[in-house]
Amino acid sequence: MGSPAKKLTVTVEGIEPGKLRGQRIAKAGSRRAHVEFDLIGDTITVSEGDKIVFEFYTSKPSSLDKFIFCGQGYVTSKLEDDFTLFSVWGILFKFKPSLGLEPETKYYLCIRRIK
Repeated sequence: MGSPAKKLTVTVEGIEPGKLRGQRIAKAGSRRAHVEFDLIGDTITVSEGDKIVFEFYTSKPSSLDKFIFCGQGYVTSKLEDDFTLFSVWGILFKFKPSLGLEPETKYYLCIRRIK
């Protein structure tokens, strides 16, 4: 497996109900970054206090078993925005500040839990 194009380590700070039925929104952060993302069903399973790593790859990682989630998606924001909005199968991830990923480039967003 190659190196990730971008990597971000955060701690899940809270999980709140979303506006849609059955939707929950996870909020996670570190001193340098913040991310909010949809939790729909059991697609992504995280709990408050979990330390997780978001890794973006330009090609599919060969070893998927180490991730709690891995999906193909696209940046849906502009490079000059102060955030990155990323969509994987309609699941939205909002990263602040911007990650500097290229719009219209396919990325694999993979999430793993660390201790």
